[in-house]
Amino acid sequence: MTPTNPPVHDDAAPGRQTILISILNWNSAAVTLECVESLLALRPSATYDASIVVIDNGSAEQDYQLLRQGIDASRVTLLRQDTNLGFAGGHNVAMRMALAQDADFIWLVNSDAVIDPDCLEQLVALMQAHPDCGATSPVIVALDDDQEIDFCGARHDWPRLETARPGNIEEARAWEAEHAATMWVAGTVVLYRVAALRQIGLLDEALFAYYEDTDIGARLSQAGWRSLVAFEARARHLRYPYDLLHRPPYYFYLMTRNGILFWSRHTPAAHRRRLRLRLLDRSLFLANILMSKSQTEKARACMLGALDGMRGKGGPPRLERRVPRLVDLLRKVLLLQHARHMASK
Repeated sequence: MTPTNPPVHDDAAPGRQTILISILNWNSAAVTLECVESLLALRPSATYDASIVVIDNGSAEQDYQLLRQGIDASRVTLLRQDTNLGFAGGHNVAMRMALAQDADFIWLVNSDAVIDPDCLEQLVALMQAHPDCGATSPVIVALDDDQEIDFCGARHDWPRLETARPGNIEEARAWEAEHAATMWVAGTVVLYRVAALRQIGLLDEALFAYYEDTDIGARLSQAGWRSLVAFEARARHLRYPYDLLHRPPYYFYLMTRNGILFWSRHTPAAHRRRLRLRLLDRSLFLANILMSKSQTEKARACMLGALDGMRGKGGPPRLERRVPRLVDLLRKVLLLQHARHMASK
């Protein structure tokens, strides 16, 4: 791992806070370069210095070369990873850099996001106003429609084993006041306080991708840190189809497995009754929905995710295996019960 150029904020003026901005690229160089351009256009600040590191997460050589040629090496650090480390492992490269450099904040920015010029300024202002805030996110709107809010807060609904999202900013503000201990922010465009990370640790690399932001949000809360949304800040994010037909098999594997790992790890004692049975039933319900839609490979991935989640196994997705007969038999047995609830899915 050799940087194209050294991080630029080592020479920050005395008394100014330092921020490392981390972007992952995985076979999406053109989109990543648009994100970098928006970050280079951030409004200058009198109180902090920010530097950018782009981590290529094992992309194909052609994509990496496009990325390398498009990056201004005098303003952006580029690191090349030989393999895909996942969202967690990739960003942890930069997070360890931030810790080693004694930075004040680390800002994770999705490569398919475009950042408003005053976004970081708003995030830092919130952090400075709330010393107990360990993580903050802007309001995230759709790239093609800035009136469409994609994210303005989230909380863990422990009794239901679900993530709840507010319907609007007013509701999100009320939730922050009423449910502070269960709030968390998405990893799409998230600013973390490095002091908080020193206490609770980095992203869980066993999760690889998905639920890593949910997990670190829960750990922050358990350690007494708050997660807040900077409601005046904006970032735009590329929208993808969320229906079952457009998601690849690895998505179903990771979401199923990591969901089981997350809820098994963090659900409070008061809500753990029949926890593992509920999680397994929910996973196989999704597998049956996928089977009913002739999405066989995705159903297989879902069952493998359920198996690994119940076994407590993490790491990159491994989908080339056969589904054990017992797991598939259990799915078929539960189909009799699931069929009553599948018509609307």
